[in-house]
Amino acid sequence: MNTIPATPVARRDVLRALLAAGASTVAMPGWAADPYPSRPITWIVPYPTGGFGDALSRSLAQKLSESLKVPVIVDNRPGAGGQIGVSFAKQQPADGYTLLYGDIGPFAMNAALYAKLPYDMQKDFTPVTRLLTSPSLLVVGASSRIQTFDDLIKAAKTEKGVTYGSYGIGSAPHIFGAMLQREVGGRFEHAAYKGAAPALQDLIGGHIDVMCDVIASSAPMVRDGKLRALAVVGTDQRVALLPQVPTLRELGHGSIDMLGWTGAVVRSGTPQSVVERLNVELLKALKSPDIVARYTELGLGISPQSPEQFGQFMQAEAQRWGQVIHTANIRIE
Repeated sequence: MNTIPATPVARRDVLRALLAAGASTVAMPGWAADPYPSRPITWIVPYPTGGFGDALSRSLAQKLSESLKVPVIVDNRPGAGGQIGVSFAKQQPADGYTLLYGDIGPFAMNAALYAKLPYDMQKDFTPVTRLLTSPSLLVVGASSRIQTFDDLIKAAKTEKGVTYGSYGIGSAPHIFGAMLQREVGGRFEHAAYKGAAPALQDLIGGHIDVMCDVIASSAPMVRDGKLRALAVVGTDQRVALLPQVPTLRELGHGSIDMLGWTGAVVRSGTPQSVVERLNVELLKALKSPDIVARYTELGLGISPQSPEQFGQFMQAEAQRWGQVIHTANIRIE
């Protein structure tokens, strides 16, 4: 019968050989036991750089990096109404090292808009928290012939009609434009862009006529004289930043109000302890004095929710907008 040699040197050599042979199995449990987070986190944004979602994501990613003591890297993956970024996030491990930012479009509307969607928000992702709620502005270029909401309706009913911009096919501004056309009649031609920034630039340049944009990105341009606001969309109250601008409800069209919102999710199967940690850290980031000051001044609401609350909210929004989209007969192949 073979036995381990009795001398100390021989025993040491045998133990080294055994440890070397089983190194991979010894190393894995140790790595898996590392506290979360122990390496960089990726924050996926399904929109291009320069827009509201990108700016908000970078602000929050910086806060998370400071509190979690690891880099939080923003990765922009725009296109297809948010589908490219969401699909990429779906392919990542369910370990909490990939956060997905999104809004009403990819998180609630796409399921009703597209006949085939490469993801299912309810099955493929776990909610972390809602972030902000946001009214929007219906805006035109500062030099536009359209001065008021009534002017817009009249222009839409001319032979030429009007052209409205959006962040892309299936985005919230696209749906709003379709709802507006159904509400007031006339001709509204859709121009889809890869994000808010290029759409707003073309609006300022007079290449398109009108756009419904989140207030955080368009209000400063109204204040600087680059855009003119026709109406506030998504709230019953005028915003303090632009008290002269009427709400859509004041103008008699409250039935097509659309309150925007943003949130963060992770892959389904992510450990609950990690989901709860991210919820706590994002809540802390949202309540940072500089974040609160920056976004509330622009009329946005700091609106975090628990993972359970956000899940229920997304499901309710998907049902609500699914009915609207079905009624309006909006479909994207």
